Amino acid sequence: MKKVIVAFLLISVLMRCVSKEKQILGTWKTDSISNFVNGFSHTNNSQDEHWSHFEYTKDGVVFERRKDEFRKYNYKIIKSDSLVYLDSAGTFLNGYKILKLDNDQLVLKKLQKPYLPGKNQELYEIRFFSKITSDSAASK
Repeated sequence: MKKVIVAFLLISVLMRCVSKEKQILGTWKTDSISNFVNGFSHTNNSQDEHWSHFEYTKDGVVFERRKDEFRKYNYKIIKSDSLVYLDSAGTFLNGYKILKLDNDQLVLKKLQKPYLPGKNQELYEIRFFSKITSDSAASK
């Protein structure tokens, strides 16, 4: 009986990972970025040409496009709640906690390093993205 329960839980976790990997595919535009520093917050939602679009492909590559430039990274979804960016050699570049991922919205949280020495500091950034579909691209 224990083996059946463990197998069921393992299959459930793997299915969620596969689902997240399918849902992230496509192009996402940055909607807003919120910064939280020791109880204070600031949200920037004034979109301009300096904000990136991220195109996630099924072969584990993400293209960050901004104006006329782009960057290429590898990405992985780990444990269905973490997104990591890697360079071409597989070296860790950035990591994000996936707060929400569905067919329309992606919300990522990144912990930040404290500005000052000392304990009890909480710094993080939350990025909100919406998926660009062929319908939304055609209407622009």
